[in-house]
Amino acid sequence: MNLLTPISNLFAGLPGALSQVWFALSRAVLDYSSRLLSICALYYRLLVSTFSERTGWRLMFQEFLKQIYFTSVQGAHVLIFSALMLGLVVNLHATQELTRVQGEEYVGWLLVTIIIREVGPVWAAFFVLLHSGSAITVELGTMAVTREVEALELMGIDPYRYLGVPRFWGLIVSLAVLYVLMALAAVLGGFLISQLFGETFWEKYWGSFLHNLTSMDVALGFSKITSFGGIIATVSIYFGLKAERHLGEVAAYTSKGSLVGLVLVVSLDIILSTAYYL
Repeated sequence: MNLLTPISNLFAGLPGALSQVWFALSRAVLDYSSRLLSICALYYRLLVSTFSERTGWRLMFQEFLKQIYFTSVQGAHVLIFSALMLGLVVNLHATQELTRVQGEEYVGWLLVTIIIREVGPVWAAFFVLLHSGSAITVELGTMAVTREVEALELMGIDPYRYLGVPRFWGLIVSLAVLYVLMALAAVLGGFLISQLFGETFWEKYWGSFLHNLTSMDVALGFSKITSFGGIIATVSIYFGLKAERHLGEVAAYTSKGSLVGLVLVVSLDIILSTAYYL
């Protein structure tokens, strides 16, 4: 039985234009819900496939290292530079204003909130989504269109395990490493750069920061990072392997994957932050 049948009977008496709008919205909601369930199923499959077999670990480990190198090493300088700018903005403007009103004790709280707990994880996730997530979608999409994925299936190799699992864990590990580098660059580098434009006292700065930094803040930051990494990798793999007919699909699915990944990362960030403050 069609899920929209009872609703269509209820709104059968509505004007034609309003009825069409309703059906379009209902169909879009069902499509997005189905896509979300498929992404969740793929997330579970990637986790299970990691430990389901004992063969092929050497090749998978090589792909895992390649993913870490591409994400963490080749793109780290851009993220570190942007983190320096973030730290400069926070240190130069916010801390100076707090110093004027004798609120130096809130400097550390502000740094922890912005860099460690809230903006930092999302900042790193956005960078990885643009730098590596789209690259994974293009790479797997091209392999699917050129029938390389089909060739793996004919040889009895699970493409989700051989192609997906190394990229899944490689992205999670890389994002965690980049998050640590970004936090260090924003806190330490931002402080050093801000000395060129203003005056921030070293002891008060670090004393306040370490005093306000708790294990819950670190745990929340890494919880967000690992969750974001898993989401970005899963979405990228999902849309990459959906391309089948021609290379034009690869570009379309890359765009869709970036948008869906962005929405899921922001949504999960809101959920985790809300749960933290409850």
